[in-house]
Amino acid sequence: MLKTRLLAFMTAALLSLGAASQANQAEVQPEAETNNQAQAAVPNFFDPNYWINSFTGTPAPVSTELTFNAAHPASWMKWVDPKTHTSMHMHFMNPASYAQFMQPQFYMEFMKPENMAAWMDFNQYAVMMDPQTMSYWMNPGSYMHMADPNMYTAAMNPANYMVYMNPATYAGWTGAQTCDPNNPNSTQTWFGYTC
Repeated sequence: MLKTRLLAFMTAALLSLGAASQANQAEVQPEAETNNQAQAAVPNFFDPNYWINSFTGTPAPVSTELTFNAAHPASWMKWVDPKTHTSMHMHFMNPASYAQFMQPQFYMEFMKPENMAAWMDFNQYAVMMDPQTMSYWMNPGSYMHMADPNMYTAAMNPANYMVYMNPATYAGWTGAQTCDPNNPNSTQTWFGYTC
């Protein structure tokens, strides 16, 4: 009983604080030529509009194509490279990007000799060995992108799950339409090739 009262009191206090902080903000009139909202001078974390309008990144495109080649070190160096690190996070926080792991061509990449030889090429690790990269990751500010709410919105978007609800996705992976493997437009599926 005490726990319920304390929870009700804390909820009321937080709602009152949110309303009070919203009342102290000046109302901004939109400019005639733009429809963009001006950002508040002081962030109001209790205002849902602040979170929605503060998203800075763009979600990764919804695609079932093979975009991450785990068999090649160049794909792993994108995680280390400061220029592409945030986009890799955005891509992997999007559930639609996991469809590539269900496709046979993702696993067939591990059988290619050129991918295996790339791991022995020291030029593939140039980004990781760059002193500027090391300096970047030693700075605590480099990890602030993890606090960006936009990074987590892709998992909340139902449209990113629609690739798994589409029967054509699975029909394409199972080779429902087969064709000649030598056709340049064919892709390997679990059971044969599709064009």
